[in-house]
Amino acid sequence: MVTAERVDAPPLPGVEARVRELLERPYRMLIKGDAEEGYLAEAPELPGCFTVGDTPEEALEMLRDSMYVWLLVRVEQGLAIPEAEPEQDYSGKFIVRLPKTLHRELAKQAEREGVSLNALVSAYLAREAGLEAAQATA
Repeated sequence: MVTAERVDAPPLPGVEARVRELLERPYRMLIKGDAEEGYLAEAPELPGCFTVGDTPEEALEMLRDSMYVWLLVRVEQGLAIPEAEPEQDYSGKFIVRLPKTLHRELAKQAEREGVSLNALVSAYLAREAGLEAAQATA
């Protein structure tokens, strides 16, 4: 349990070193939002570690601070620290089986919009996943 006296106390040197070491792990840092609503930044591998900011840069800076505090508490309390998820290499290609009628309707929609079927489906998937279309095609 963190007490009022403990909050202001600097971490012990061994604890500080361990937290700095953990911060070197490739934890994912995700930012979602927009200028109107603000930006939510989270570290998915660290449950409950998130913050908000007015800009993506501010949210990212604040997330780094939140990650430090999150890890500090876990180390001080001797709690388990999750591993960073290994970065996987994705080809950007996969096969989807769908009904012929859906294939036909998607192809017609792509033609009406003047885009390839691949671009149309990529945009639909990105939108459904809450991603920007530009990110999805990169």
